[in-house]
Amino acid sequence: MRIAFITYEFPPDTGKGGIGTYTKQVSDILAKEKWDVHVFAGSHTRQEKNVEEGLTVHRIKCTSPHDFKLNVLQVFSDIQTVQAFDILESPEINGNAGEIKIKYPQIPLVVRLHAPGYLVESLKKTYVPFLAKLRYVLGSLRTLRFDLGYWRAYNKLNDADYHFTRMADYITAPSEAMKDWVIKNWQLPANKIVVLPNIFEPAQEMLDVPIFRECKHKRILFFGRLNVLKGLVNATRAMKKILKAYPDWTFRVIGDDGPGPNFKMTMRAWMTWQLEYVIKQVEFMDGLPYEDLPAAVADCEIVLLPSLFESFSYTCAEAMAAGKAVVGSNNAGMADLLQNGKSGVLINPYGYKEIVRALKELIENNSYRYELSSGARKRITTAFDAEKTALKFNMFYEKIVDK
Repeated sequence: MRIAFITYEFPPDTGKGGIGTYTKQVSDILAKEKWDVHVFAGSHTRQEKNVEEGLTVHRIKCTSPHDFKLNVLQVFSDIQTVQAFDILESPEINGNAGEIKIKYPQIPLVVRLHAPGYLVESLKKTYVPFLAKLRYVLGSLRTLRFDLGYWRAYNKLNDADYHFTRMADYITAPSEAMKDWVIKNWQLPANKIVVLPNIFEPAQEMLDVPIFRECKHKRILFFGRLNVLKGLVNATRAMKKILKAYPDWTFRVIGDDGPGPNFKMTMRAWMTWQLEYVIKQVEFMDGLPYEDLPAAVADCEIVLLPSLFESFSYTCAEAMAAGKAVVGSNNAGMADLLQNGKSGVLINPYGYKEIVRALKELIENNSYRYELSSGARKRITTAFDAEKTALKFNMFYEKIVDK
């Protein structure tokens, strides 16, 4: 059986995010199950074909996701004419496989939902100041092209991700939250969307991190990209209060810098400014290579991940594998990963006072923190066991081929 993954994002050339991680993991699993797996991926530097760990990887030289969508068609066609593929899969973002599906409508297309572009961009604008929004509207009046800008109503008919997803024969989502968003905003039928959590296989180094009954390190950790989408505005407001109330605790922030909430500062600069009076208790670190992450997570007690939305959340899964007490968002796929009060604490990412209450309870109730830490590791290694999830994917694809 032959399957083609069409994705602009794929490590190492273009794959630092969740799409690349997901595609690498699911393609590795299928290759082990004796599928003939081909990955067509973007690259800014090379055009070549390699066999990598049982996968056939076609690097398509391109300058952007749009460029990739056009350039991949010819490479795919050359292979398709020699031996046909049974299945196509592509993320919804940028419609990577759109041109291929148009030319080869007979090949079943699976669209994997990650987080549509509109959803991501709208959340990034959550904290745009009112005056900045107003200036945009007034500017449009001066050009005689009235535009409500940030207050403009969303219209799915203008959304390329929506139109590409409608081309799908099958749709999969990594969480109930992602499925619900698509049903609500795109009115796609629920029975067409299958929830299959991302395959997550924790590193042994994460599983080897000890869970201490007593509070040993007194450190709260955030790791991920530094931007508004990750909920860092209210995380910062909450940590300002926490660090003042508990001067023997510290806050470690790991991640590559990104845009802040006011367009004038980066996220790290904005956080530094907001945390000025407790800055001696704050440690910033750039994003780390994956092999260095377990050591940076190990000497922390609590992991704070208040994302405005995550379709799955590898960071949450990693923290759970490391046996950390996680304070995570109830507005995202973390709600599937964490059982509130058993393997983590779910909070409203838009309410910093709720974040403060959750952190205080974990700091002051050590037995509760230990219970959540142990429950987190147990849940991620049982309910989200990689082999069990891989079996679900394999059965799903086999049913498509059988049909």
